[in-house]
Amino acid sequence: MTRVNNRKIMHGLAVRELKTNRKMSVVVVVSIILTCVLFTALTSIGGGLLSGTQQETMRQVGGDSMAGLKYVLPEDYEKVKEDGATRDVCYRIIVGQAINYDLKNISVEVNCAGNEKAAEATFCMPTEGKLPDEYDEIAVSTIVLDELNIPHEIGTTVPIVLDIDGEQSEHVFRLCGFWQGEKIAMAQQCWVSRAFADENAPTPNESFYTREFSGYAGYWQVDFNYGNSWDIEGKTDKLLERLYGDSDVVPETGVNWAYSTSTVDFTTLTGGILLVLMVFAAGYLIIYNIFHINISANIRKYGLLKTIGTTSKQIKRMVKNQAAIYSVIGIPAGLIIGVLLGKVMMISIMKTLNIYSVESYTINLKLTILICLVSAVFTFATVMISCRKPCRVAGNVSPIEALRYNDIEIKAKKEKKTARISPFSIARSNMSRSRKKTAVVVLSLTLSMVLLNTLVTLLSGFDMDKFVSNLIVGDFVVSNDKSYGYDPDNYYRVEPEVTRQIAGIDGVTEVSPIYYEYGKLDMGDRQAEKLRDLYEKYKDTDKYGGLKEANEEGVVYADIYGIPEDVLNLLNPVRGEIDREKFRSGKYAIVFTGYVGIDDEKNIDDDLYEPGDTLMLSANENRKEYEVMAVCDIPYALSTQAYMFIYGHVLILESEYFTITDNRNAMSVVAMASNGSYDEVDRQIHIITDTGDSRLMVKSKQDYLDEYGDFVGMMKLVGGTLASILALIGILNFINAVVTGIFSRKRELAMMNAVGMAGSQIKKMLMWEGVYYAVLTTICSACFATLLSNVVINRVARESPFFSYSFTLAPIGICVPILILMSLLIPLVSYQTICRESIVDRIREN
Repeated sequence: MTRVNNRKIMHGLAVRELKTNRKMSVVVVVSIILTCVLFTALTSIGGGLLSGTQQETMRQVGGDSMAGLKYVLPEDYEKVKEDGATRDVCYRIIVGQAINYDLKNISVEVNCAGNEKAAEATFCMPTEGKLPDEYDEIAVSTIVLDELNIPHEIGTTVPIVLDIDGEQSEHVFRLCGFWQGEKIAMAQQCWVSRAFADENAPTPNESFYTREFSGYAGYWQVDFNYGNSWDIEGKTDKLLERLYGDSDVVPETGVNWAYSTSTVDFTTLTGGILLVLMVFAAGYLIIYNIFHINISANIRKYGLLKTIGTTSKQIKRMVKNQAAIYSVIGIPAGLIIGVLLGKVMMISIMKTLNIYSVESYTINLKLTILICLVSAVFTFATVMISCRKPCRVAGNVSPIEALRYNDIEIKAKKEKKTARISPFSIARSNMSRSRKKTAVVVLSLTLSMVLLNTLVTLLSGFDMDKFVSNLIVGDFVVSNDKSYGYDPDNYYRVEPEVTRQIAGIDGVTEVSPIYYEYGKLDMGDRQAEKLRDLYEKYKDTDKYGGLKEANEEGVVYADIYGIPEDVLNLLNPVRGEIDREKFRSGKYAIVFTGYVGIDDEKNIDDDLYEPGDTLMLSANENRKEYEVMAVCDIPYALSTQAYMFIYGHVLILESEYFTITDNRNAMSVVAMASNGSYDEVDRQIHIITDTGDSRLMVKSKQDYLDEYGDFVGMMKLVGGTLASILALIGILNFINAVVTGIFSRKRELAMMNAVGMAGSQIKKMLMWEGVYYAVLTTICSACFATLLSNVVINRVARESPFFSYSFTLAPIGICVPILILMSLLIPLVSYQTICRESIVDRIREN
């Protein structure tokens, strides 16, 4: 068979068709622009927020390296450096902490940077001056300089009180470099020279993990990257296997949780895929619906082309060429609008949340190019996939079928019934005859409304009380500032005089000191057996040997808390009941034991004790026996907020606590303020904690409320923006569907006019069709939103520590009147537009 090269001709036909039917072409191009704007705006906002949040989190963590080894020796650094999977390997040498009184409000680490790469990886590379070379040189952040009231000038004297594993010394340095400090960082950094580090914090000869604990000074922190950030935790585990094999001495590792893909979370991955699919479906339904109507309107032309010898393949190619041309016109416009919209919204987010580190959230050129590339590819793929089925319809239709094609399904009925004809009945008949078209329009509108309702449900579910109660109990908590280094004599210590001063403040209604001591739980026979079972269950994940050691010694180390009776109100037992009278006797204890395994989660089923068991507690060479009243963990906000791999928490009455220790200092003091006196109590407590050389710090409920307010504000602004975009997509999709549907039926409507149907009747018919769309969409949206809300969002609420589920269909209820109003106005305006042409011209139109 002779092949004729007619690609140029088919392309010319495609272009001519676009020029001939300009109104329909405009609608198609607008739908593509709309879809591209959706993808680009979502990607811009999402990309900007993800990038900004990642940068902010990195600055909070104190580094941008993907992972690291903690407390290692130089030979470990060489091993990591030689491994083929690691990149950008650098190290820091731990020296100590700066504990000047003027630095009491911040935590300041003193380390030695291995090279400039190490400084850059921790966002602490001097922007003025350089890293230290000489023994007495130091480089610090501007925040440290400001706290010390030292001018930002190279060569200035910097006095530092240095704590090296509990030993304090005073040093005077010369400022050789500084950089803008990060307020959100957990600790500020001071760099000293290698010569200073070698003399004052020499590198130990023995591994940190084989000797008895004597401090961190001199050990190296080794940080590194991988080729990509996917499953960093899994890659790090494999790295340890390669470097250390079955060795008992394996360094502790850290994974930078700023990287969202650092661990492979199936639930998160599934949720992300579902979100992408829903966004894709929204764009697909818009474009598919428009193309389907466009093909239906031009089906007779394709039939005529078949009569002159055009093949199905050629017609499909012509339709695809049209889609490609539409894309070439629509995608660039959509990218420009989407990027501008994304930038405008990001600026709004910055202003609303008072985010000053705007550079972290800036959508830079590299990110913009990536966003445009992803959005363009995604939009083009959506267009080409959306036009596949309409292409098949256009290519497979025969000339005879094309002449009779009416885009409706007509099924023969067995009996004929007579009924009163009205615009309402005709509209109902039209909807039932074109079921596929109706389903596509309703589905696209339903998708937008369900997504909108889901977003609003999620945003309205953020629970401030849950969030705050997980972080603080009471209105104020006064505790020792632990940033001053390891000092066993002053760690977790608030003196009784401070407690009395707080209790004496006018407006303080309740004061609850929480006492803390370190001790041991000696295992009985039954507990020892459960401990062995626990070891067998978790021995594969017990990479630091905590369970093995506890099992061999028959001892579990425990945090002992002495609590006043009123703290019992804050406890939620998981087994047993709390009896105040029994607890007041001093013979009972509340206990919780557990293993923090590979997931760092507490498993209630792993507890070693049951109510009624006998508990042998050891502390300060004292041993005492208690009966277990209940199994219950102390609230996180009241605890030390630190956990060993296998641990115990024991709560006893404060008077009983004083029988095992002579120390009367509290770990923390919880204070409640009366209504109307919060601000004055806050001021008075700060006077107490800021007096003299006090190393106390105070955290108030309002601090956390402010933090939560910023978080929720950002989520609501971003979520509201996304919800608005989705609502706009649904509205414009409905407009496209109705308008293109009416324009494609110009000839049919003209025939109705010709046989005597009045224009007012046709208007009513079209408006009733729109109302049908609105009613069907409302029913479907309510059903799907209810299912999604109760099954998916309710599950999220149960697992989230600061989310409260509340079922609502309010967003759908708000959308319904708008949808009905559009159902009435859009058909009316569209019909008036096509009526500008005469009936004869519309009938003669092919």
